[in-house]
Amino acid sequence: MEDLRDLAEGLLSGLGYGLVGMLLLAVGYKVLDALLPGDLGALIYTDRNTNAALVVGSAILALGAVVTTAIITSDDEFVRGLGNTAGYGLLGVALLALAFVLADRLTPGALGTICTDPEPHPAVYVTVASHLAVGAILAAAIS
Repeated sequence: MEDLRDLAEGLLSGLGYGLVGMLLLAVGYKVLDALLPGDLGALIYTDRNTNAALVVGSAILALGAVVTTAIITSDDEFVRGLGNTAGYGLLGVALLALAFVLADRLTPGALGTICTDPEPHPAVYVTVASHLAVGAILAAAIS
């Protein structure tokens, strides 16, 4: 009976953390959608824009690293762990947005426009690296 209880608690925990993680990824996507010109969904799925897909993909990977680290290091207390995960995830979204805005201000041209341009642009790789670095830094800070 105890094994069944452990399984049920594990499944509930997985469901809770999974839902919080997916919500944070959706929030991150919406924030990027607000920062970039145009509709990200149309740019990626209709226009097949590689620049936009790389920017969004790197942000999702960075947030995934932050959320994963927050879950791994969370307390055994389920509700507190969910709160910590949500808090760190939202911090990750904010820091990724800030990094994007700072890069936009420090580099020539409008980074948002470059990241949604249909022609490949090397600046997009800098944005990707920035996203991944911010995610790694925050994940390390959490652990």
